[in-house]
Order: sequence, then structure tokens, then C-alpha cells
Amino acid sequence: MSKYLQNPVFICGHRKCGTTMLISLFDSSEQTIVYPDDSGIFYLYFPRYTDNKFTREEKLKRLTDLLIKEHLTDILSRPVQTKKISKELKKKCLNFYHDVNLISDKDFNFKKILVHFIRCFAKNFYPNRSNIKVWIEKTTSTEIYANELSELFPNAKFIHLLRDPRDNWASLKSGWEKRYKQYNDDIKRLKQSMIERGRMSFELAKYNKKIIGKDRYKVVRYEDITLNPEKEMKKLARFIGISYSENLLSPTIAGLPWKGNNFTGKNFNKPSKENVGKWNERIQKEDAMLIEYHFRELMENFGYKQVFSLKDQQKAAAEHYKWFNFSTPFSAK
Repeated sequence: MSKYLQNPVFICGHRKCGTTMLISLFDSSEQTIVYPDDSGIFYLYFPRYTDNKFTREEKLKRLTDLLIKEHLTDILSRPVQTKKISKELKKKCLNFYHDVNLISDKDFNFKKILVHFIRCFAKNFYPNRSNIKVWIEKTTSTEIYANELSELFPNAKFIHLLRDPRDNWASLKSGWEKRYKQYNDDIKRLKQSMIERGRMSFELAKYNKKIIGKDRYKVVRYEDITLNPEKEMKKLARFIGISYSENLLSPTIAGLPWKGNNFTGKNFNKPSKENVGKWNERIQKEDAMLIEYHFRELMENFGYKQVFSLKDQQKAAAEHYKWFNFSTPFSAK
């Protein structure tokens, strides 16, 4: 096995916290193999499809048809600014698809499948990289499984991104019409997800670092990367064991320029601080109060200053609960 395959780096963090930005910055290094954008492996495959109730064929079909044919090809169509993926990229995806299917029966456990998946990706998308130190993956669920992954991969390192939860909600809210409306019956449902899943990410940042250790688990704030990208990328390069170069300030996906994934349609060619601290212009005051209530001690722990009084926060939480109490199939209706 190539040595770099023993050295994964998992990017962790809630959605719209800058994880895609960070992984696209690492893509520019000649010493990394970076699976593009969000691999989806920790919510589209793991842990459900590791169960023995699925056949080998069903597992492979899930990996190849969903993660490669649908998910990856959609991701790779974005940086080339076209609705259709280019012929060259389509050919690489097809070869990748065929190579993944060649995995042997004896290698059919989750760790070996994941390593095989990355090896096949590297072969088809980065065949000329010879000084590879690490491979990097991100899924917006990875921090939930960090302890399992730290045991599966003893050399693994983790970078966990946090973002001011008020700005995080502003970013999610801006994507309601274009994306999240497809998956939620009410924008309040998306807000509730932000409260539950976003808070969980803050908690896991705190506890995973204690359990796994600061030499393997690093917590970084989105604001610090966008305000001083050179300083932070130097630290992160050193942490994962690669050389720093100015290329790490220019985002790419599979070697192609990446212009960002914000819902306003603005293009960027470097980390941008444009929406840092802009929550007070982008969300309702009551939403900010609600988020401060649920994230209170965690915001303080990670250096995010609160604005509203505890009384105002509690009022906002009570108002939101009036909806939540009757919003599920198990409510007293």
C-alpha cells in the first residue's frame, strides 16, 4: 500500500461552515489527494451500507452509481461553469467507476473499501502526483464518526471547522429557495436542524479534541481562515504534514478553478470575509436570539460574543418551541 493511503485527513464541520472552501484550498497542493467537495460517504454509504444485510453487489452499486455517477459528476460540473461535465472529466469518472468495481471480496470491509475508493480516485484524477503525503476527505457528518475513524486509521488527523452560528444560519437561510426547500416542509424545520445539528458540531469540536488529542484533532474557526488565510493555511499545512505554498490560497476542485458555493451567485478566487459578522443584516433579530440561547456556553467557549440578554434569548426560544411542539408526527394533534 502506498504510504500516503495510511495518512488520511478528515475535514469536519456543519454544512455552510467553510468545509468546502478548505478542502478546495488543499486541492492545490502537489502533496495531497483531495476528494472533491463533499464525498457523501458518511451519509450516503456509511454506516448503513456496511451492514451485512446488503449484498456485495448492492454495496458496490451504492458506491459507484450514487457516489460517482450522480454525486461526483454533479460536483465536477461546477468548476467548469457548465451544466454538462466535460468529456475529459466524464472519461475520468467512468474509469474511476470501473476501477472501484474491481475491489476483491477479501477487501470488502469499510476501511479497505474507503482506501480502495481513494486509491482509484488518485489513479484517475491525479496520475502524475508522485510526492503525495496525505489524502483528504470531507463529509458534513464526519465529526460524528471521528472516534471510530481515529481507531480505524491510527495516523488519521482531523480538522474541524466552526462558524459563528448566527452567520451559519444566515448562510443556510439564503439557500432556502435554491436548495433546502426541496428537503424541508417549512423554513423553521431548517432552523431546527441548524439548532440541533449545528450545536452538536460545536459539542463534538470540544469533546473530540479531548478524546482524540490536540496532536490529531484541530479545531479552526471559519472567521480566522477568511480574515488571515495565509497564517491559518501555514498552520494547517504544518499540522497535516505537507509543505506550505501560495497555491494553498487558491481554491480548486480536481485541479480546476473553484469560485465558491455561496447562494448569492458571487464568485471568489480566494477565501472571502464578505459575510463574516453580517448575520445582523441577513437574519431576523429573533433568530439571532434563538441561536444565542441554544449555543450560549458553546459560543463563549469558542470566542463568539453574544449580543442579547438571557431574557430576550429565552423569549425567542419559547416562541420557536410553540411551533416545534406541534411540528412532528408525534405531536399532540
